[in-house]
Amino acid sequence: MSNDDAVWAETTDGGLLKQLFGVYPTLHDSKIVSVKIDRASDSIQMVLDYADMVGEEVDQKLSARIMLEWRGVIAFEVPLGDADLVSLDFGRRENQIVTMLETWPGVFGTVISESVEATLVQLDPGDPDEIFWLRYK
Repeated sequence: MSNDDAVWAETTDGGLLKQLFGVYPTLHDSKIVSVKIDRASDSIQMVLDYADMVGEEVDQKLSARIMLEWRGVIAFEVPLGDADLVSLDFGRRENQIVTMLETWPGVFGTVISESVEATLVQLDPGDPDEIFWLRYK
């Protein structure tokens, strides 16, 4: 089911993020800044602070705030007890996007949706202005 690059390539800023990091971001060891669940529109927004090496350069690090938005959410089963995201993988199952998230080592969750969008919010965001928050609408 792994199809990470194809899913990233379909997002608004996937290509830009690939240019900046040299590869599509893995989002490993990200900090979750916020999660907004909107049941009326069947959407979920997750804002992450992510830092990684740029391409092959081991001494050059780039950080970015990235917003992921799942639309047409069919299932959301993600344990959110901490602000850490260990890993995130996109895949496809028929016409659905399946996102596997690891929120603690060995603790996994899933988002199944019709689409996913990745948007670059800010480069070098520094520390989040507020602590992790979860908003349900």
